[in-house]
Amino acid sequence: MTTILGAAASGLAHSQQLVDVIGHNVANINTAAFKRIRALGEGAPSTAQEPATSRMGVALTTLDLIPAAGAAVQDNVPLHFAILDDAFFRLRDVDESAVYSRFGALDVDSAGNVVGPGGRLLEPPIVLPEGSTAAAIDTVGTVSALNAEGVREDLGQVAVVRFVNPVGLEEIGEGLYRETGNSGATIEGVPGDGVFQTLVTGAVEGSNVDLADEFANLIVAQRAYLACAKTFSIGDEMLAIATDLTQ
Repeated sequence: MTTILGAAASGLAHSQQLVDVIGHNVANINTAAFKRIRALGEGAPSTAQEPATSRMGVALTTLDLIPAAGAAVQDNVPLHFAILDDAFFRLRDVDESAVYSRFGALDVDSAGNVVGPGGRLLEPPIVLPEGSTAAAIDTVGTVSALNAEGVREDLGQVAVVRFVNPVGLEEIGEGLYRETGNSGATIEGVPGDGVFQTLVTGAVEGSNVDLADEFANLIVAQRAYLACAKTFSIGDEMLAIATDLTQ
């Protein structure tokens, strides 16, 4: 009976986490470059193991990042771009470590640096000379600006990188990710070089959340929660009967 209660309790916890993850995904459906999360349950009761160490129901709930690209959303800002393949671009975090993003809403700070999310510098950095105006990026990642004489000149190119296993990246917020041992080796290049696709300029990448999928998953999670609750109730009744029989 205790195995039934343990299995039901773990199923309740897993189903609740499913609902929480779905809520998180739906809440970010309009967040640029947001990547949906998928909750997966692992494990099942095993009679081959000792009772004290056997798995009861869901042994572990893992949260997987789904890195599929979202659609490009046009905003006509000259320094904005959307990545439509599986690439990331590199930024320098506040602690000087490398972080990665797909949120191509670039801007220029007061010192003339081209910056990404949270004012982080590009890596390698791109700086506008004093007096430059009208900064823009093209489909191969080249950043240019008008100089003091009104002539457009190239200032640098945004490099991109691909991970063997992007699911293994650590999400740190603000649309940023950190490399881990699970993300694997990297392939570096520039947009449009034959290895990486060209960028969509004047746009940012939208969320990859599919509302229909999330609602379908919500229905499944709610039914699983109800089933686990019913199982727990029946197990509790069985335990009460067994207790009465021993008295």
